[in-house]
Parts: sequence; C-alpha cells; structure tokens
Amino acid sequence: MSPLEQLRLTLTEANLARHWGDEPSRVLDVAGGNGMAAVRLAMRGHEVTVLDPAGAMLSTAIEVADAYGVTEQLHVVQAGALDAPEVFGGHEFDLVLCHNLLHYAGSAEERALVLQAIMTPLRPGGLLSVLGPNEDFDPLRAAVRDRSPELALAELDAVASEWRVPCAVGEIVAALVGLGVDEVVRYGVRCVSDLVSEEEAEDPAFLADLERLELALSGHMPHLLTARFYHLIARR
Repeated sequence: MSPLEQLRLTLTEANLARHWGDEPSRVLDVAGGNGMAAVRLAMRGHEVTVLDPAGAMLSTAIEVADAYGVTEQLHVVQAGALDAPEVFGGHEFDLVLCHNLLHYAGSAEERALVLQAIMTPLRPGGLLSVLGPNEDFDPLRAAVRDRSPELALAELDAVASEWRVPCAVGEIVAALVGLGVDEVVRYGVRCVSDLVSEEEAEDPAFLADLERLELALSGHMPHLLTARFYHLIARR
C-alpha cells in the first residue's frame, strides 16, 4: 500500500474518532475489498465484518487478517451492498463503512438504494461513514501536480464512463437526509496530499509533516470542499 493510501486510512479514522468512542464496536465494511481498513479497525479491538461480492478480495482480507493476528475479530461475507438487509437481518452494527463505492453506481436512484440497504443493519444512534472521490478536485490536481492546464480543462468537461460516474456530494447528503439521519458532517481527506508527487510522499519526515497538516485541514473550510475525497459521517 502506497504512503498516500495509508494516509487516506489514517485521516478517515481520525475523522471518525471525532464522533466514535474507543469502546469495542461492531463494524460493517461494505465493499471492504482486501480488508486493509477492516484489519486496522480489528487491531484496535473492534469486531469487523467485510461485505464484498468478490471472493478473491475476501480471500486476501482473510490473509491480511491472519498476517496481523486478528482472524478472530474479522469476518467476511460474499454478497453485494444491496443484499445487506437480507444477509444481516436481525443484526445491529455500531458503525457501517461505505468507502469508495457509490461513484460506481449508475444513477442517483441506485446510490440512494445502496444507502438505504446498508443503513438497514445500522443500529439507532450508530454511525454511517461514506467516503468517495471528489469530482471537484480533479482539475486542480491536473493543473498543479500534473502541470497540465489542458488536462485540467478536459477534466471540467469529463463525461460519465464505465469507471467514472459524476456523483455530487450534495446528492449524497440529500439522500441521507431523506433516509432520516439526525445529522451529516462533512470532512475532507487528502486536502493537499495529492498535489505532491508520490516520490515526495515516500519521505517519512515529509509524510509525517503532511499528516499533521492534513489533520488540521480536514475539518476546515474551504479546504474540506476541495479535498481529493469527501468524507460524510451521519448518525442514524
């Protein structure tokens, strides 16, 4: 995992810590993939279930959990996000993670259905964490990091594709409000980190300074609006 990917996990966890206590909790990681985020939480004493339709990814998650000695705290279920109500009927989770998933949905309606499904096993008072790429960041990265004004202009006019579906943060917030959450708080993740090169991020001293800066920026306007990832935390 690259330093910037590790930084994303660290910053996401720091945002959650502002709303979530240290007591052992039941966590559902929707589309948790290789389990890296889940294993980090399991190492802190939480019981984590990874839900993902890809069997190969879940096998990797099990291997990672074994490598870090948390196989007892990590469970895997092969199913899609929309299957959550059926799979976890009668279960109650304290925290549900939906990270880097919604932008793969084909429409606003489909995203709303996913949110509704994954909130079903979330207990009253529990937290939903939604993280995804911020479309508003792409032109900035193209111009500053890639030194390509031409690419930045192209990003402004980018159209939907198989892997890129425009997903406005306001749409997600509206969907969550429609589902009856008590509050939605927005943070930014990697507000400035993606404007530096991967080589610079390899320097441990520089990365440590960058992490301190990111922690300071994540909850501050206007930086949270232009961060590489939006991070929404909602309480049911």
